[in-house]
Amino acid sequence: MDPRDLPLLLNKPELRDLYQRLGDSPAARELKLETILQDFYKRMASDVMLDFFFIGKDVSAIALKQKEFMLRAFGAHATYSGKAPADAHHALPPIREGMFNRRLQLLGDTLRDHGLSDEDMQTWVSFENAFRDGIVG
Repeated sequence: MDPRDLPLLLNKPELRDLYQRLGDSPAARELKLETILQDFYKRMASDVMLDFFFIGKDVSAIALKQKEFMLRAFGAHATYSGKAPADAHHALPPIREGMFNRRLQLLGDTLRDHGLSDEDMQTWVSFENAFRDGIVG
């Protein structure tokens, strides 16, 4: 799949609304998003269940690519130049159900620690969970 043609799944009003609540300006929202994702990927890279996926990789660069993806998902950017989620994870060791669940748990913890409401946390986690079938193998 061409990532520029990501499904309408990425065009949901609740995602746009969540993004608007991240800050008072586009710059503030992007900074908050980047801060959240940098923290989230650091947590995954130091997690006993997930750390091996990140050995020898630039975790900050991965978080920045995820930021680009999320900006597209939130409707803040019209395009995304990276790979579709399933393609981005294809070259990795198999991601098992428990690993994916652990990722979502760490995401929820990160979002809570960054002050997102329960509703916004659920919206974000549900969005990420929608990619489960294409990633878990």
